[in-house]
Amino acid sequence: MRWRIFSVRGTDICLHPATLLFLFYALFAGCLPQVWIALLSIALHEGAHAATSALLGQAPKEIEITPLGAMMRLEDEEALPPLQRCVMLLAGPVVTLLLCFIAFRFTMAGWLARADGRMLFLCNMAILLLNLLPVLPLDGGRLLTLVLSCFFKSHTVRRMMRALGTVIGLAAIGMNLYITWRYGGWNLSLTMAGCFILYSASMATTTHAMAELRRFVDRKIRLENSGSLPAAHVAVLTTQTMRQCVRCLAPRRYTAFWLIEPGTMNHTGMLTEQQVIAAYLEHPEQRLADLCGKEETGR
Repeated sequence: MRWRIFSVRGTDICLHPATLLFLFYALFAGCLPQVWIALLSIALHEGAHAATSALLGQAPKEIEITPLGAMMRLEDEEALPPLQRCVMLLAGPVVTLLLCFIAFRFTMAGWLARADGRMLFLCNMAILLLNLLPVLPLDGGRLLTLVLSCFFKSHTVRRMMRALGTVIGLAAIGMNLYITWRYGGWNLSLTMAGCFILYSASMATTTHAMAELRRFVDRKIRLENSGSLPAAHVAVLTTQTMRQCVRCLAPRRYTAFWLIEPGTMNHTGMLTEQQVIAAYLEHPEQRLADLCGKEETGR
């Protein structure tokens, strides 16, 4: 649901189709100047993220323009050290806060018309507050994810953030519908924000899954290019999950898994590295015993 417009040094600039609908809505509602100021402010906000990320050695893979903001996706954000990730995430809000300060100072000095300065200040303040919401992939959500990852496992953090984004998105939509029903009017700002939050939460999970898939593909290519493959043998209990098995993959060795039945400690079979990775990508929490049962049924 996005169109690739152009590419800048390996970074794809994409447009979500709903952005065009939003521009038509803004034109009909008579608020097109505010929208253009918002788009310019968002471009500077995301440009600060992209420039900081590139300086830290990881240029963004994609920037998607949506009706209520833009989303920058890195190839592997988790590869950056926590301090560098924090600096990269704070670069955008700092630039937005700087634009608020410039609008205020220029208006007070008389260099900017009061109406224009007020519009620029309020627009960037709204962007700042929205961007600091604790939902993915907004900066507030990514900062919260960085903090939570210090205390919880990655898959637990992803479930928590997706649930939080869903709750906040539905709350925004419900609040807008209640205000419309209670006081009238056709202001759909909160509804659009809620839809964007719901979309962002689901896309963030999908993006992480694609990053994991790329990681396994890179591993396969690296092992194939190494020539002769040194092997590693790992004995695992059939009660373990696919996620636990994937963590046992030897970094520079082809890994074979010997299945051990708990209690009797009997050897019940063997799984290849490809079988474990394929099962993990389909059902991460599936147990080895369930996988073996399916294979026996298939035979």
